[in-house]
Amino acid sequence: MTQNWLLLDFDNCQMATEHLAVPSLIKRFNELYADKIGRDLTYEEFKQHFHGQARETLCANLSEYFGILIEYPILYKNREWHVLQMLKETKVEMAPHLLESLEILQREGYKFAFVSNNPIQRGLTAMRNATNGKGEHLARFFGTGFFEAGDVQKPKPDVYNRTMEQLDTTSDYCYAVEDSISGVCSAVGAGITTFGYLGFADNREEMAKKLKEKGAIACFEDWQDFPQLLKQYSSYQKAG
Repeated sequence: MTQNWLLLDFDNCQMATEHLAVPSLIKRFNELYADKIGRDLTYEEFKQHFHGQARETLCANLSEYFGILIEYPILYKNREWHVLQMLKETKVEMAPHLLESLEILQREGYKFAFVSNNPIQRGLTAMRNATNGKGEHLARFFGTGFFEAGDVQKPKPDVYNRTMEQLDTTSDYCYAVEDSISGVCSAVGAGITTFGYLGFADNREEMAKKLKEKGAIACFEDWQDFPQLLKQYSSYQKAG
């Protein structure tokens, strides 16, 4: 029997980390570069143009967007430690019905991998500080299947290609869930059937349109709807 995999983005797909982490990055950016660009970068502007991006890729795109050099070592100096401290102090919401849905899919034979632009430690810290106290339960679904983009980030497909290589599988046996344009582009670019999660989106209708334009096969707002949605599309693919 062939093993089917569900490859899951983390930030704002499994847990609501972005509304905590992004403002601190914007604050740091404005402290360093507001004078050079003549204004502050706003949260709304960041979400519109840079949602789902991180680290070197984000710095390159910020540089292009503003026409100035944004240096990764400077913008990200001590960032991860500050983010980990913030997640510990603030606590983090888990996506509603996520655990229940993963349990259903596990019983149906799926295995799971965590695939993120951000460091694995950030995801584990968020789980450890989940407001529902069930972060360790979530972590157990992934076993050893934790993967971060590292040197080549989403929207490039490398992290998904590397994940499939490590798991000894192919896109024919994988599905992905992403909440951002860059994430969908990454998974679709690797040939993976991809779904868009909208549960933490500011404007769900607008985001659904954007994710579908980039190749998401369907979008959903609540994890409790996902097992049936996945069954519907996997049955359709087998029939096709």
